[in-house]
This record gives sequence, structure tokens and C-alpha cells, in this order.
Amino acid sequence: MRKIKFRGKRLENGKWIYGDLYHAGDITCICDWSIRPNTVENFAVDPATVGEYTGLKDKNGKEIYEGDILTDEFESIGVVEWRDGAFVVNFADFDFFQIADCFDDLYQMWGIGNIHDNPELLKTE
Repeated sequence: MRKIKFRGKRLENGKWIYGDLYHAGDITCICDWSIRPNTVENFAVDPATVGEYTGLKDKNGKEIYEGDILTDEFESIGVVEWRDGAFVVNFADFDFFQIADCFDDLYQMWGIGNIHDNPELLKTE
């Protein structure tokens, strides 16, 4: 069973935080249990930056989240999205692959950034 967790950018400093997602009224928060043992740290995050962990890691061992930008040996670039009940890699809205198909023994993608910190990676000339 995959670990269900989220990431989002903290409102007060723009740094990424990882943990459990919850809403407190109109505020979107992520609860991080790992900062101090036996202590819960809650952080308000920008809801536009929230992404769920896919349960997969790239060829370098980096966790893959919704909103991550991936590439491969052919220099293809795709974005991890949630569509029709599954995580997919979107290659410029013309080609979608189930994310599991991008991480097997024969074909591997890896993270090069995300849509929030590196939008320039998606620009085409």
C-alpha cells in the first residue's frame, strides 16, 4: 500500500512542506509529523501548489508528486497530473500515459522540476 501524503508551498516563506493535507475553514494546511518527535506542526499552504504523492520514485530515488515535470532519455517532457481517476504523465496535451508505464524495467523517467518552481521547463520554442 502506498503512503498517502501531499506537498504544498508554505504561505509564510514559500518553502515546500510534506505531510497530511487538511482544511481548516478556508485555509489549506499540511501537517508535518517529522519536524519534532511526538509533535504535530501545521502549516498554511497555497492551495494552488498542493500535489499528491504518486507512490512512485524516479530512477534517482526522488518521490514523484502531482505537478512534477519529468523527462526521459529522448528529452520528452511531461507533467504529472490526476485525470479520470489515475495519475498520468501529460506530454503537452496530445499524449497521456498512465504513470506506472513511465516507471518500469524498460523505460524510466526522472524529475527535472515542477510546474510551480520551474514553469520555464514547459515553454516550447
